[in-house]
Amino acid sequence: MTSSTNAWLRLIVLAALISSLSHGASASKFHVIGYFTEGGAQSGSYTVKSMATSGAAAMLTELDYAFGRVADNQCQIANRDAALTHFYSASQSVNGKEDPSGAGHLRGTFHQLQELKQRYPGLRILISFGGWDQSGGFSSAAQPHHVRDFARSCVDTFIKGRFAPGIEVPGIFDGIDIDWEYPAVGGGGPGRPEDVKNFSAMLAEFRRQLDAVRPGLLLTAALPAEAELFEQLELKNISAYLDVLSIMAYDEHWSNEPLSNLQSALFHDPADPSTAPLDKRYGDYAVRGFLAAGVPKEKIVFGVPFYGKGWTVASSKNHGLYQPSSGPANAISYRKLKILRDADRHYYENAVTCTLWNKGKFWSYDCPEAMRAKMDYIRRLELGGAMFWELSHDTDDMELLRILAGQPAHR
Repeated sequence: MTSSTNAWLRLIVLAALISSLSHGASASKFHVIGYFTEGGAQSGSYTVKSMATSGAAAMLTELDYAFGRVADNQCQIANRDAALTHFYSASQSVNGKEDPSGAGHLRGTFHQLQELKQRYPGLRILISFGGWDQSGGFSSAAQPHHVRDFARSCVDTFIKGRFAPGIEVPGIFDGIDIDWEYPAVGGGGPGRPEDVKNFSAMLAEFRRQLDAVRPGLLLTAALPAEAELFEQLELKNISAYLDVLSIMAYDEHWSNEPLSNLQSALFHDPADPSTAPLDKRYGDYAVRGFLAAGVPKEKIVFGVPFYGKGWTVASSKNHGLYQPSSGPANAISYRKLKILRDADRHYYENAVTCTLWNKGKFWSYDCPEAMRAKMDYIRRLELGGAMFWELSHDTDDMELLRILAGQPAHR
């Protein structure tokens, strides 16, 4: 083999290495993405350490920290005390050491995330912006005259780690997750007709700025499963900028509807009395829509709930499903649903989801049988993985997450 051939092979290997580090390559792996809420950490009900002690951190590929704030056309730390200054004792911290005291030291959940990454170096942590209650700032920030500075504020604060004067800690966050609910139509915040185009341009700007910092930083988005919402988006266009497009295939029916329904069915239930557009509210319809729009299948991540959506339903007929409701019932975690006694539980094999009726309350949720069937569906269609909301709703032994991660049940 000649020296010129050796040089050519070295160039090929180098090119392959660069390609493997690019943002597009990350979509080829199987993703298990879980949301972690700052509120759970602040209350102490589910802290960063909980992810380590429960085994969750070892099963996740990405962790989405919910949420940062979009306000005044900037990305901001939503709760600076919780994120930066709250003191964790040795018994509360991930590494068993108390937080440093004094000015100029990082404490709070961000320091705990840093410790978590040291213990689980394969875990990618993203800062998530938006959600139903915090999407109001996007429409203004994404406008052409704001978007470059908006994206720069996100990258500078969270990716470069410029959290506060005297506290600069890069490397905690490996990317940005966008959960804008929803461009143009509003919902969690006001919308403008031009939001759809601006959303695409915003993602392009985020992609450009992230790549300028370091190729391989992740850009993901949580996107609606409702046809009337996702069909407005430029799905093929934005998929070029995103590593992952997570379909939020839950909350597809809301507790204010007059009849109880299935919030996260995978397939259409012929008995569903819903009329258009509610009759298209099932996960497979969304997946087929994303694929038809030209989204690569390996970038599609299917979202599942770790909680139940509730209705107040007097009748237990049909296990409480499609019965008149007098109003919402509080959403409830899977961990609490599992221990309810004397409950009428039912698994709908064709729709691939579950329900529970108990003392005049009805919840639609995904039980382990549904999770296993949905994982079979994800693998059969060769999708990019699974996403869920959210970690604190699972059982102490992470029963649902183990199914998503392909791990055996806890003994």
